[in-house]
Amino acid sequence: MWPRILLLTLGTFAIGTDGFIVAGILGAISTETHVSISTAGRLVTAFAVVYAISSPLIASLTATVPRRRLILGALLVFILGNAGAALATTYAGLLAARVVAALASAAFTPCASVAAATLAGPSHRGRALSLVLGGITMSTIVGVPLGAWIGGFRAAFWLVTGLGVAALLGLARLLPDLPPPPAVGLRDRLKALRTPGVPTTLTVTALAMAAGFTVYTYIGPLLTETLRADAGTVSLVLVVFGCAGTLGNGLSGWLADRWGARQTVTVSLVVVMGVLACLPTLADTLPGTLVAITLWNGAGWLLLPAQQLRLLSAAPHLGQILISLNASAMYPGIGSAGLLGGWIIDIWDVRALGPAAALILAVATILHGASSRGRVKARKPEAVA
Repeated sequence: MWPRILLLTLGTFAIGTDGFIVAGILGAISTETHVSISTAGRLVTAFAVVYAISSPLIASLTATVPRRRLILGALLVFILGNAGAALATTYAGLLAARVVAALASAAFTPCASVAAATLAGPSHRGRALSLVLGGITMSTIVGVPLGAWIGGFRAAFWLVTGLGVAALLGLARLLPDLPPPPAVGLRDRLKALRTPGVPTTLTVTALAMAAGFTVYTYIGPLLTETLRADAGTVSLVLVVFGCAGTLGNGLSGWLADRWGARQTVTVSLVVVMGVLACLPTLADTLPGTLVAITLWNGAGWLLLPAQQLRLLSAAPHLGQILISLNASAMYPGIGSAGLLGGWIIDIWDVRALGPAAALILAVATILHGASSRGRVKARKPEAVA
């Protein structure tokens, strides 16, 4: 069981590295494809928007497809997409390859989670899900900084391609046939959106992602401006960023149990807002930068598990649907961040990214406060459907 789940984790590690790696190689993409930094940042937007739109559609359209076939097929398309990105000679070709990789990622990630839960059985399901989703978290610690360190966007995408090949070969050998789960149609997902308090909670998730990724997408150009950072320095910052996020993700559940989910979300929003507002000053030195990104991503990753708890509390019988909707809400935020950050750089300056993101978080904090006084209560969830 566990070797198979570890191979699924390798797949999500490759997916996570692919999804976030552009932030570390943005300068190389800009230089080698002869486009501006803001135009290169739109690759993040394209990936995120395609993922957000296609994920629920693919889940509905492939509901009856055997899980093994879907997982292996998605990985094969993922490999082709990233190989295409590594071989792209134009920005248009690179953009097309990113769309292909996003479609494959949207098919693989939810399916890998379901497969892991099925393989583990009821007694080990929580650990299996944590391990598979941990592959995405680990990508921010290892995969993304490694991609930034090796230099050049082609080498970075070949790295992702290799990870995908390793996962595909292992799963083709070891993954058994698995039955498809009960189907959840688009109509059921849309019904869940009408649950009182849920739209506001999902909006807060999207705004928080938009704020964080407005800065994260352009972290390389920002550090180049403030620190004259080279690839090694950017890699170091990304490693610390990923480690802080992993710690914050681990603390979130404990804090939600101790403080309540509502208070945990509030702390996350307020701390990140304060750090990003001060980022132009903090990022002038390497120690200041490391302190800032530790507080920023450590507090930032408190948000998502606590938001899941709030949604489960709102409608326990719709638990699985609401959790998937919360995951989908991340990607419109991430997608808009690429456009917003590029616009801020074009109109103002790369140093304006942090304060602009702080304003977005101020709106999210206000909405969260209004939602907290409504029907979404942070209580211990009941049995989840």
